Amino acid sequence: MNFDKLPVHRLSSIPVARLLDHFDDRMHVIAGHQGIGRQVYIGDLNRPGLALSGYLEWFASDRVQVLGNTEIHYMERLPTSALEYRLENLFSFEIPAFVLSRNLRPVNLFLDMCNRRGIPVISSPLTTDELISRVILFLAEEFAPETDLHGTAVDCYGVGVLIVGAPGIGKSEVALELVERGHLLVADDQVKIKRAHEDTLVAWTNPRVEHCMEIRGVGIVDVKSMFGVGRVTNRKPISLMIELVEWKKDEDYDRTGLFGEYEEILDVKVPYIRIPVRPGRNIAIIVEVAALNHRLKELGLNPAEELNKRILAAMNGSL
Repeated sequence: MNFDKLPVHRLSSIPVARLLDHFDDRMHVIAGHQGIGRQVYIGDLNRPGLALSGYLEWFASDRVQVLGNTEIHYMERLPTSALEYRLENLFSFEIPAFVLSRNLRPVNLFLDMCNRRGIPVISSPLTTDELISRVILFLAEEFAPETDLHGTAVDCYGVGVLIVGAPGIGKSEVALELVERGHLLVADDQVKIKRAHEDTLVAWTNPRVEHCMEIRGVGIVDVKSMFGVGRVTNRKPISLMIELVEWKKDEDYDRTGLFGEYEEILDVKVPYIRIPVRPGRNIAIIVEVAALNHRLKELGLNPAEELNKRILAAMNGSL
């Protein structure tokens, strides 16, 4: 399959309201309510301490601004006239929102000016470090490149497995048997793939179909309703890609696993294996074994390499 031509999507901006929805009871607006539709265009944060002191030459105004104890107490100690002057200069820039840690409350002058300009001021009970880390992770996820892929994603023994193959090859049937054997379904048919970090892909459930799958001859099956909520999950980092292919007599298939193959999705290399499908082969069990074998490799044990070393040692000893 050709994965380098998958369409790549990336959000150009998100509204501040999306931040509030995600953190729910962990954030609430205390000023500038009318501005929650303001757009955030970048996934980084900024602490505007230098800007409050008057230095605005390199002020990162396009980022969500985080206010902690330092910034709040600094504003409290400034004379009102000096604070108003500096805030006027600060607000000459287009600022998406302010987020405050530890349920801090800034001086009324700051809140009034944000109310007049419609700049949301959001309060959170989280510590400053925790708030920054959580918001950065959320924004990185929101702005991450993503694509939609025809396949099935499962959690098999803790390994995120992406199963691909031609239509009708049996991807859904394999996933259904894996679920029946105790593993988790992430998504079937249309899998949303996001690059969470430089080297990590995450498979997401398509919210339109959630955990339903089409089984030819039966119809639509709701896995969550049939097997229970414990057999589904909404997201899973992908560690292994398995392509199901039709068995061909003269085709050369990997029989040792000594030379690992990879496929690239969103510029991330994913370990890749092909499994030929033919009558009598239990593909679900083979997928389980492939997942366990991958876990062994992640722990530093490669069975194929170990066997190869023993064979070479035996050959050398017989010379």
